[in-house]
Amino acid sequence: MTAYTCHWIETAPQRKNSAPLLIQLTLHPNGYDGQAYWKRQEARTSAERFKMVEDLVFPAEGGPQAVLQRFVALRATLAGSGFEEVVAPDRVYGPASIAGHRPKTRDECLMDLAALHTECGDNDGSLELLQQCQHSEGAWFWHTAARRAHANRARANPDAAADDDDDDDWAAALNHCVAIITSAEQQNTGPFYMHTGSSSYYFGDSYAGAPAQLAAAAQTMAEYALCIANEPEQALQAIALADSTSSGTTQIQQFRVTALLQLGRTAEAHACHRKWGLRMPDVLDDPVYQNYIQREAAQANDAERQRIGALRFEYAQGESATAAQLDPLREHFPAVLDNAACAAYVHWISAPDQPHQLTVVDGEYRQSYQLFSIPQVLEKHAEIMDWLGLHDDSSPELAAEIRQAIANDGIDPLSMLPIVGDENSSDCFLLRTAGPDVGAVYFWSHEESALFNPIVAGAEQLFAWLRAQAESGYTFSL
Repeated sequence: MTAYTCHWIETAPQRKNSAPLLIQLTLHPNGYDGQAYWKRQEARTSAERFKMVEDLVFPAEGGPQAVLQRFVALRATLAGSGFEEVVAPDRVYGPASIAGHRPKTRDECLMDLAALHTECGDNDGSLELLQQCQHSEGAWFWHTAARRAHANRARANPDAAADDDDDDDWAAALNHCVAIITSAEQQNTGPFYMHTGSSSYYFGDSYAGAPAQLAAAAQTMAEYALCIANEPEQALQAIALADSTSSGTTQIQQFRVTALLQLGRTAEAHACHRKWGLRMPDVLDDPVYQNYIQREAAQANDAERQRIGALRFEYAQGESATAAQLDPLREHFPAVLDNAACAAYVHWISAPDQPHQLTVVDGEYRQSYQLFSIPQVLEKHAEIMDWLGLHDDSSPELAAEIRQAIANDGIDPLSMLPIVGDENSSDCFLLRTAGPDVGAVYFWSHEESALFNPIVAGAEQLFAWLRAQAESGYTFSL
């Protein structure tokens, strides 16, 4: 599912003393569910966030064409309304990201339309548009768009001979692949540092930069070598080129498996199929592959049993809190000392014979869970409140959503007492000191700050639960 994003900016703002209006359009002619999507957002370049203006969905039948027609009409409307279509220097995450933009060229507008025509299944229309480009013959994206249209047209005519004249679609597609690969070889550098010509322009997130376009060219060459020319060794060479870009696809892994099988390299093919989680029917139905999977599963299960059997659990005593040391807790969390449901925690932190640290030793990996001292409790609680207020100034709407989600779960963060964690991690376990399930222990992570997940009914169960998690194969990571 490819997203196509483009931008227009006011050349002369109509509102006096205001920043230019920026329009961001995102198209999904073929969405994840088969439908087509159109999203139009607008904002002044001085704003922090875009505002959604149109969020439209079109049915699969005729949807891509409707999106394309709407795009063409919007282009004409904006061109006559004081807007200029521009290219951002990098991905646009907010209105300010458009800084450093430049006008989009005529050739780039034609390539946009060509890409969308191909996405809608109109390969002939795409190639006609590309032929109108006058200054893009060396641009990677021009070759990428032409390669894709010719390859699509070739697949639609599978009975066409592979050795036809230069007008043959496979031959044309391969010529465009060669142009990209030759350019890459001449630059003699890594894919992420390559220049793709025409100001490094591309349209569609599937073709973002040199790695993706080089990988796509290599994939088309692999497809031709494997499916048309019956040259699996040549296919593997093309696949190796795609590997160098770190931009491979599921399709290219399937080509790899097919090529390896044709060369009789069954073990490599089966290992690749399993590694990438492919679902190729001919492989899945092969008894040899089924036996291989059973052996691999048995070996993995045996290794897991050995790993769990070798786990070590280390407990360490800690300094028990005195009555005087509990006073700050009484001041900030009086319910902890007054509520019988929290008595297990008070006993844990006060009794001299209680372990204050559990460490799971898994080979070279160690995960420790430390019972916080009273000063650490108060410091950690302040840290959590800071995390919950992180977006108060930068994104008030998001901050309100986070607080509302917490409230909907019936949680009051002020009454959640951090009790166990790691001093180097913001994530920790907390004791609920008020409301339903008081005395229960929850887990909170700064990466999912709106969620307080219940773990055990009482503090005295926490270390036993953490050990049981490790013994079941899932050491809880902070």
